[in-house]
Amino acid sequence: MEVSETSQRKNQSVSDMAQKAETVSWKKFFVILAGRTNDAHLEFVAKLESIGQTEVNSPEESDYLLVFCPVASRVGTVVNEAVEKIQGGKPAILVVMHHTFNPVQVLTESRRLVDNPNVKVTVDCLFYEDKLLTSNRNDTAWCDVQKYLGVSKFSIFEVELINFMHRKRDSNHELQISVPQKKFFVILAGKTNDAHLEFVAKIESIGHTEVNSPEESDYLLVFCPVASRVGSDVSEALEKLPGGKPAILVVMHHTFNPDQVLPESRRLVDNPNVELTVDCLFYEGKLLESNRNYTAWIDVQKFLGVSKQPTLVAKFMNYIRRKFDINHELQISVPQKKFFVILVGKTNDAHLEFVAKIESIGHTEVNSPEESDYLLVFCPVASRVGTDVSEALENLPGGKPAILVVMHHTFNPDQVLAESRRLVNNPNVKLTVDCLFYEDKLLTSNRNYTAWIDVQKYLGVSKISVLVAEFINYFKMKLDSNHQLQISVSQKKFFVILAGKTDNAHLEFVAKLESIGHTEVNSPEESDYLLVFCPVASRVERDVSEALENLPGGKPAILVVMHHTFNPDQVLAESRRLVNNTNVKVTVDCLFYEGKLLTSNRNDTAWHDVQKYLGVSKVSTFQTMFNMSQKKFFVILVGKTDDAHLEFVAKLESIGHTELNNPEESDYLLVFCPVASRVERDVSEALEDLPGGKPAILVVMHHTFNADQVLAESRRLVDNPNVELTVDCLFYEGKLLTSNRNDTAWRDVQKYLGVSKESTLKTWLAKSMNYIKSKHDSSHEHQISVSQKKFFVFLVGKTNDAHLEFVAKLESIGHTEVNSLEESDYLLVFCPAALNVGTDVSEALENLPGGKPTILVMMHHTLNPDQVIADSRRLVNVNVKLTVDCLFYKDKLLTSNRNDTAWFDVQKHLGVSKVKFFVILAGKTNDAHLEFVAKLKSIGQTEVNSPEESDYLLVFCPVASRVGRDVSEALEKLPGGKPVILVVMHHTFNPDQVLAESRRLVDNPNVKLTVDCLFYGDKLLKSNRNDTAWRDVQKYLGVSKVSILVAKFKNFLSSNVDFIHEFQILVSQKKFFVILAGKTNDAHLEFVAKIESIGHTEVNSLEESDYLLVFCPVASRVGGDVSEALEKLPGDKPAILVIMHQTFEPDKVLPESRRLVDNPNVEVTVDYLFYEGKLLKSNRNDIAWIDVQKYLGVSKVSILVAEFKNFLSSNLDFIHKFQILVSQKKFCVILAGRTNDAHLDFVAKLESIGHTEVNSPEESDYLLVFCPVASGVGTDVSDALEKLPGAKPAILVVMHHTFNPEQVVAESRRQVDNPNVELTVDCLFYEGKLLKSIQNDTAWIDVQKYLGVSKESTLGAMNNISRKRDSNHELQISVSQKKFFVILAGKTNDAHLEFVANLKSIGHTEVNSPEESDYLLVFCRVASRVGTDVSDALDKLPGGKPVILVVMHHTFSPDQVLAESRRLVDNPNVELTVDCLFYKDKLLMSNRNDTAWRDVQKYLGVSKVSTFRAIFNSKRDSNDELQISVSKKKFFVILVGKTNDAHLEFVAKLESIGQTEVNSPEESDYLLVFCPVASRVGTDVSGALENFPGDKPAILFVMHHTFNRDQVLAESRRLVDNPNVELTVDCLFYEDKLLKSNRNDTAWIDVQKYLGVSKESTLKALGAKIMNNISWKRDFNHELQISVFQKKFFVILAGKTNDAHLEFVAKLKSIGHTEVNSPEESDYLLVFCPVASRVGRAVSDALEKLPGDKPAILVVMHHTFNPDHVVVESRRLVDNPNVQLTVDCLFYEGKLLKSNRNDIAWFDVKKYLGVSMVSTLRASFNRMSSRQWLFVFLVILFLLVLLVAVILSAVFNVGRNTTNYNKTANGLEGIICNNYSCGG
Repeated sequence: MEVSETSQRKNQSVSDMAQKAETVSWKKFFVILAGRTNDAHLEFVAKLESIGQTEVNSPEESDYLLVFCPVASRVGTVVNEAVEKIQGGKPAILVVMHHTFNPVQVLTESRRLVDNPNVKVTVDCLFYEDKLLTSNRNDTAWCDVQKYLGVSKFSIFEVELINFMHRKRDSNHELQISVPQKKFFVILAGKTNDAHLEFVAKIESIGHTEVNSPEESDYLLVFCPVASRVGSDVSEALEKLPGGKPAILVVMHHTFNPDQVLPESRRLVDNPNVELTVDCLFYEGKLLESNRNYTAWIDVQKFLGVSKQPTLVAKFMNYIRRKFDINHELQISVPQKKFFVILVGKTNDAHLEFVAKIESIGHTEVNSPEESDYLLVFCPVASRVGTDVSEALENLPGGKPAILVVMHHTFNPDQVLAESRRLVNNPNVKLTVDCLFYEDKLLTSNRNYTAWIDVQKYLGVSKISVLVAEFINYFKMKLDSNHQLQISVSQKKFFVILAGKTDNAHLEFVAKLESIGHTEVNSPEESDYLLVFCPVASRVERDVSEALENLPGGKPAILVVMHHTFNPDQVLAESRRLVNNTNVKVTVDCLFYEGKLLTSNRNDTAWHDVQKYLGVSKVSTFQTMFNMSQKKFFVILVGKTDDAHLEFVAKLESIGHTELNNPEESDYLLVFCPVASRVERDVSEALEDLPGGKPAILVVMHHTFNADQVLAESRRLVDNPNVELTVDCLFYEGKLLTSNRNDTAWRDVQKYLGVSKESTLKTWLAKSMNYIKSKHDSSHEHQISVSQKKFFVFLVGKTNDAHLEFVAKLESIGHTEVNSLEESDYLLVFCPAALNVGTDVSEALENLPGGKPTILVMMHHTLNPDQVIADSRRLVNVNVKLTVDCLFYKDKLLTSNRNDTAWFDVQKHLGVSKVKFFVILAGKTNDAHLEFVAKLKSIGQTEVNSPEESDYLLVFCPVASRVGRDVSEALEKLPGGKPVILVVMHHTFNPDQVLAESRRLVDNPNVKLTVDCLFYGDKLLKSNRNDTAWRDVQKYLGVSKVSILVAKFKNFLSSNVDFIHEFQILVSQKKFFVILAGKTNDAHLEFVAKIESIGHTEVNSLEESDYLLVFCPVASRVGGDVSEALEKLPGDKPAILVIMHQTFEPDKVLPESRRLVDNPNVEVTVDYLFYEGKLLKSNRNDIAWIDVQKYLGVSKVSILVAEFKNFLSSNLDFIHKFQILVSQKKFCVILAGRTNDAHLDFVAKLESIGHTEVNSPEESDYLLVFCPVASGVGTDVSDALEKLPGAKPAILVVMHHTFNPEQVVAESRRQVDNPNVELTVDCLFYEGKLLKSIQNDTAWIDVQKYLGVSKESTLGAMNNISRKRDSNHELQISVSQKKFFVILAGKTNDAHLEFVANLKSIGHTEVNSPEESDYLLVFCRVASRVGTDVSDALDKLPGGKPVILVVMHHTFSPDQVLAESRRLVDNPNVELTVDCLFYKDKLLMSNRNDTAWRDVQKYLGVSKVSTFRAIFNSKRDSNDELQISVSKKKFFVILVGKTNDAHLEFVAKLESIGQTEVNSPEESDYLLVFCPVASRVGTDVSGALENFPGDKPAILFVMHHTFNRDQVLAESRRLVDNPNVELTVDCLFYEDKLLKSNRNDTAWIDVQKYLGVSKESTLKALGAKIMNNISWKRDFNHELQISVFQKKFFVILAGKTNDAHLEFVAKLKSIGHTEVNSPEESDYLLVFCPVASRVGRAVSDALEKLPGDKPAILVVMHHTFNPDHVVVESRRLVDNPNVQLTVDCLFYEGKLLKSNRNDIAWFDVKKYLGVSMVSTLRASFNRMSSRQWLFVFLVILFLLVLLVAVILSAVFNVGRNTTNYNKTANGLEGIICNNYSCGG
């Protein structure tokens, strides 16, 4: 055994694995086409390449042939011809391709026609034109090919994970997995071709370390490759084992077949030192992807004590959860050392990357060897390595250890080098490594990666990742957005009735209802409404009648008529006309096919109608503003464009330009010239009538269907000097085409207008992220500057507590509810309208006390959020200052425009004060001060025009000479009597400039605050100095951190639009009056809403209005209806006439109605399409709205502002939550029986809303009595109430022990007659946990209602806690901050440190002596007997100090049962004794430990509210995952037939939710029986149950082998009569996989339901997975700057390229190069030479015209359709010395092909220009379009909302039991298993 050689090979292989994940054997294939596939075969080729296979250019190079045989005539004939072309000696895969449009085409398998022995696999595929269809047939074909090639689905996840880690491999620290850190020694008993190195790498990945001798090792790892017979080889391998060490024996079998069946080798091993024997399969130098190898690795992990539970994703998220709440930076556990750099040659600064890596792990570069701890010597090789190294080491300072980095200059990252360390004999050089570099960059290579690893190892760097640190910071920032809008949907229950077979398609509809908060129940009696699904089987009328015959009476119903069709555009008559049952409130029609609803307008309309009926409002979105030059343009049309030009107009408006109505006001003209005859003639006619003196943009529009149409540029035909830009566009009918031509035109227009190419949305995102980062810098929380007033609430009727939402909103803006009229500033009167509004108002106002201003809120009870009501203010006398109307239903305000308007009016009436400032400039700031001014405006301050109007002065003093002098001069001119903020501005380029604080120079008493700022040119620098200045200003002004969330968004807008007032909209604020000339079914309200959204206001009389809005629905003829509508118009008001046409067709063609209008008051007439009560989505309606906007003078910029204002004004109350809106009460817990601590969940909920548990009834405000039912409810309740202390109100919680969350219990309140019991609720629990059930939810809601807690207040409470968590001033915990001294009475392996950390997290401090402490914390580890150890521990205690004694029991079982140790303690100083469980160096996750910590908290007086922080702030390093609240059970698997291992997917799912497989029925809690159907279901099931072990409950899986995932089966449970079988489910599988089918999903849901698994864990797991998968993208914020020299180039075209060369030009621009307009300005020439005849001639002609003194890149362009076209390299034909690079490209028509040839050409150009790959990737991000960035923004927004939901859910569950946290980890593993290992 050559240890060094093995180690060397291992290092090289592990390094290779870090660079790429090779999960399948890497083979080469050659493609043979036996017919025309229209390139559809390329998809198949791409799939093969994606799993590591490589296409080669000849059969000789290949490992196998890939033959595509498209069927042109008969299958047999075509297949025979294809097989004839297969060359001998090579295995082949034959793909028979059938051309069809039908993805479910039934085919006979072609493999029966093939008898060629070389054809190893034959598969059938379906394709249409040039694409493979999405079909089961194609999926099966691909699966068969993967199976043949040995590719398992498990490898997909491994590939992604390894690739993810590979992207992060240059991070300085890796994730640290805390498993026992052991050492192992490798013994090779034969030749493995280095395949064993993968196994070694896995062992090292879990923290174990390979050593170089058996003596150092903890165990031996023996690899025994089988060369002859297994028994002989194993015996020989074990003969040489060193004695006394445990060994793992890995028997390695060489085979190509990953499914090879082997007898287990462990039966051949009798050596007692071999503690584990596993079998592995390998081929050549790689382990195969197989179940056998996977099982082997699992066995090794199990033996080594590595938990399967904590997956990499789960560990990562668990680490973040523990760390995200810390208030100090992540401390990296690396010795902080100093180093001095010595350069002994020229490195072109490439060494700086290495230096940066060293600094990134906490080391510091110093300026002299004396200061350093070690030397870092860089030796670039200039001549010979030995000579250069010797010279480098000659001049080393003595006495310092050194790291020598030998740097080899090469372009080849795979350069093979002799190790330089053999040349070094200087004893001070502790480490020598070799690096590769090229020019000024280190290469990305295994050599460099290995060098860095060696340096880290030498320096003792732990693997705590910088990547993790950065992600934690990101995660912390995201947690600040802790306010979510709540959708106020009434939570209702529904019962589903199926009137026919829907193939489970109805489940999608049910899921949608559940997604909006409605709940499906199991009986009509429980439901609020019925949901009836009626699939049409014969005739609609008959089926609907039959469906409605059996409806239960008295319940409202929603009828969903389901039509089976493949056509999503199927036209149907509406079924509601056939329904006359009065209980059916809504009838909708849906389309479905097989088991799925179709994606169609019909289905969308149905869902929309259901939402409208149920009162579900839409949560509006908002748009952002863009920073563009604000110009005005006038549109001239010189032909018919079919409105296609409107897209171009919209683009211009989107960048801030405004369309006007006359040329005189415009800045430029936009001329659209559609080509009707010849381009030249049409252009000439268009330009004849242009108004003079205005610049013009001419858009020549060509009507064509071909997006690649080649056009001559029209600009050559234009000689009008006013036309400054001419572009060509393609359009068809009414739309611009998606084409390169149109993209180029738009780019040219942007370039002409001076619009930067950088996306404005990207800029917005960047600002947004900067803002989120800056939020952490605020150091205090202050009140928002709102006038703090007090109000008194007056109720004059029953509101069902709905008014509390309104009260909460007022409190959220700083107003306070008081308990008496005398204390209040105003009255808040709620008057629910019960009978007649006028009468109710009068009665409400009769009893009002005089002398107080009043706000009257009229509350109307309705389910309809769009209810139209008359304004109540007309009924109110003069004493009421404001009257508003609100809509509510039951106990909730509706989400409606009416309620939003009411709240807006109240805010306006109360007036939010703003602070005004006046700016004084004491020098030249180059406008840099404007950034500061903008920040002030963004937080609500207002700039005014004179000092007299201002509240304070803002003085900017730029330093021009000396600070003291400039400041004195600035303050001399100040107006007297106003407070001043002085901003001293220092001009510098250095953001880290050190300055003396200028405030020491200021003695003017009016200057209240002096800050220093750094600026350069016209911008403030991004620096700590400026951040500090801004924080100081905020602190002085009393700005709340919470308000920044709104204020910063407004800042984005105000940087583009002059925000003078907080929500002022930049359009004229006009009033309009609505006139209806017919019945519109409320469709006109959408139009009215649009008008209001741009700031206009509807009024109630003609006199108040500025214009009239007339809606004229067409009932008979347009002319007649219009005439009648206009007859009634008042004579003196301008009018907008909206003609409304009822139609279902959005593309209906109508003559314009404006030709029928001659009334001079009608200034604009538009036509609208509507159907029933809705405006249609159509071009006609869009044009009408644009015309109205144009008439009103509304720009798109103002619309965005208005929409944003509406968004803020309607949701502001959710953003500002300052107080927990519940009374803070105290309660005492009384237990009337044993609850197994399940009651603690309920207690935690009460504490989470601000109530506090106390220790005696006397201190409490109410009693909380828990009565678990042990015998009969009546008896137990009576016994519980006998012991109640008198005179205290009580809440009685009757607890029923059951496993069934749907258990129906009779209400216990009827058994209670004690007058002190004011509320009785029933709860369900099992063992130590409350169940997730409707019963428990109802109980908690009743308790909240009794205590007066609204849902908003609960969110406010959590938000209040969450906001305070991130402030720099710690959350003040209402406990005394005490000091403790730790005494260890035994060896705890540092496990006690977790307990100490918990105490520190709640504010207690560890001190160094008993004298300093307030109490002693004694840890007593049980080593012998508890009594003895406790006595010994207490003997040594110092006297006079109170003591907490923690008795620590060492055990692996978290459920260990212990006698309480406190009975053994009689020392009077020991005031509390608790028991803890630990294993090795960690506390276990157990109920015992949780109880101990709660007892300590209770003793110390810590409330559970404060423990939210403690839990998240925990510093413990355990890898224990969050526990999922599922009972942890054990199961035993019984197989009664052959499942081909398909059952393993189900087993994995069970393990993913925390269940554990055991090895015997005796250990199990239940049996898991898999019964594959081999003959008949009944026979097989009976046979399976015959041999059943008795007395264990069982789950029976009946497994049906089929390829059809929609197979219809009779349910097998009807065949089972064994009482032990508690659940029977049916599953579908094929070969070794479960199918993806509704049947299997239903089975899994039933199992989860039976086991009591909640759905909540799925959301948490999904959030964790998404966050983990996107976390790597943040690294781009810290990438190296793109080191590309910014050059200029000039383009020369030597022929016609059809604009294909523009793609190449765009690529050059994307890396920072710039195209110029003349050769003189350029740094190099870019010559495009399309080959028209012969290459040589074309190249010669192209080079003749080159200017003589510029370097040139020559791009020879070959026109071909074939991306694999072979061309001879053209560079051999070039002899011009100026041509420094020649490349060949392939193109077709106007596009470069996607081909290897083009990729190589671009790579060569980048190489010549010195462009790094990092910069290319970064540049790709920079050139993303605004639409792409919009998509990125929406994804991020979705993730933020999801993340907040996950965190809020976690916080609510924290108080229950920390063991609940395992739930997240199990959910994560379940998702990963589903997605990767189990085919999910």
